[in-house]
Amino acid sequence: MDLTAALGGIVLVNVLAWITPGPNMLAVMAASLEHGRRHGIATGFGLAAAALVWAMLSVLGVAVVFDLFPRAVVALKLVGALYLVWLGVRSLKTAVTQRDSIVVSAQPERRIVQSARSGFLISMTNPKAALFFSSVMTAFIPGTAPDWFLVLVVVLSWALAVVLHAVTATVFSTALALRIFTRAKRWISAAFGVVFLGLGGTVAYTALRRSS
Repeated sequence: MDLTAALGGIVLVNVLAWITPGPNMLAVMAASLEHGRRHGIATGFGLAAAALVWAMLSVLGVAVVFDLFPRAVVALKLVGALYLVWLGVRSLKTAVTQRDSIVVSAQPERRIVQSARSGFLISMTNPKAALFFSSVMTAFIPGTAPDWFLVLVVVLSWALAVVLHAVTATVFSTALALRIFTRAKRWISAAFGVVFLGLGGTVAYTALRRSS
């Protein structure tokens, strides 16, 4: 496979993964709407840091490890499911306790580093991210690719994650998005909670069913 074509394929699958709704995009959306653009971008940086880790593991052959130790995939999925459930419960709790008239702004009790850490944990425990980097993306890397190309793939994966998640954070922190969120903050938080719980439950069910 031509190296230029391989890079084009890697960019394409990263963009497709970004526009596909999942825990990563949902986390950036929630942080942007609830705490402002800076927190959304910080969450994106956390996700990008995790993408950097996954990309490095993928070029080192994490797919082989998963093939040799399939229970590692199951364990990762269950940890990710638990974290998604925790996020869902937290969002539902927020929906129940908050007031409809609350003003949307960056909340001082949540630090930027917390948003970044949350994004990192979501991606590192996201089985979709693990399988994407260990199988889908590595399919575009030629077996004879030189070392500099592997380094470029890792850096490119990080850069794409930063840019794409920043786009999400910016869109969902616009005046229009904030006006809509202000009017329906409780219901939107509840929706986030239900979606997170649904994702967590689905991941856990799929992992347990396939391991039985």
